[in-house]
Amino acid sequence: MLEVLIVDDETKVCWLLEQIIDWETLHAKCIGTAVNGVEAYSYVKKHKPDVVITDIRMPDMDGLELVRRVKEVHQNCIFIIISGYQQFEYAHAAIKYGVADFLLKP
Repeated sequence: MLEVLIVDDETKVCWLLEQIIDWETLHAKCIGTAVNGVEAYSYVKKHKPDVVITDIRMPDMDGLELVRRVKEVHQNCIFIIISGYQQFEYAHAAIKYGVADFLLKP
């Protein structure tokens, strides 16, 4: 079973993702949430989730920096970035860091 961490500075987004994703069908479970990259990085080092779904723009440490830092200590972690920003630079940087997918928030 895949263990997933959700990271977004909007707690409502974290809650919504926890609720709308059919975790059982995906053979996954949400093991936690974090509201910024610093909190998420600490969580990843301790719990080693298989997948991190993260926002790209957050205070303290953004999603791209989170990906970069986590890949140094947990190379097998899969990242999915969600963002309300359609700027190509974000998607390009995400691909450079090996992000599995880049999804736009409505």
